Amino acid sequence: MRPRFLCRDCKPKPPPVETVVILHSLSVGVEQLCARSGGAPSVEELRPRYCSQCGQVARDGGRVRVQGHGCYSRQVRGLCEGWILIWVRRYVCRDCGHTMSRLPDGLHPWRWYAATVIIEALYRHLILGETAPAIGIRFGRRGDAREWRSLRRWRSELLVSPTLWGWLGSRLGISQPAENREQGRLHLSRFLGEMRVAWESAARVLGELAVAVRASLRGLIHNRRQAWPATQFRPGIDSGPDSGSKPMALPTEEDPVRGPPR
Repeated sequence: MRPRFLCRDCKPKPPPVETVVILHSLSVGVEQLCARSGGAPSVEELRPRYCSQCGQVARDGGRVRVQGHGCYSRQVRGLCEGWILIWVRRYVCRDCGHTMSRLPDGLHPWRWYAATVIIEALYRHLILGETAPAIGIRFGRRGDAREWRSLRRWRSELLVSPTLWGWLGSRLGISQPAENREQGRLHLSRFLGEMRVAWESAARVLGELAVAVRASLRGLIHNRRQAWPATQFRPGIDSGPDSGSKPMALPTEEDPVRGPPR
């Protein structure tokens, strides 16, 4: 066995930092998320109560431990005609370096299209039998597009993918992707049943989708692999003892990475 040499001046590599997304209730209109509108929620309004990784409370006495970490921009499609650009607030724990983003509950993490758009498109395609080009035009796609591959992908991944309500799959008896429209219709029906959406008429379903979908995402913490309620603390993997080094220099709430909405 080769001898192991320890370097006193060598510092262990920091553990990889994983960003989680915490979905919050969107109390402002879409237009207030764009162009850094003054109506967007403030850094204090969206500050998480604790770090989702180590459990450190956001404010420890007079000290801020979960600190504003600027904003990043994100493109979203389906909320209005074409693409829009919104700003997402980000926070960082000064104790463990874990970062957290606060995403409006109308948007599914890591998806280009709004969550309501995905479900409405699937409902129109699988239940109402509308064609993919017609549905695409409704949500801002070009009229000359003959197919919409996203529809097929959403149909396959609904209740299976971790980023498309996959955490509900086991409870609803879904473990495999839908391979055809019949299976997709079954998966969607179970999802709508879980959301308690009435089936009296298509107009009633379409009228209730937005509220039901947002309710299904509100208050969740999402790390791309699974989701859980923000009220239920799930500590991350212990990264080992502190190396004794000083906290890394982080952007402050007064000097963010990118200008937050003002």
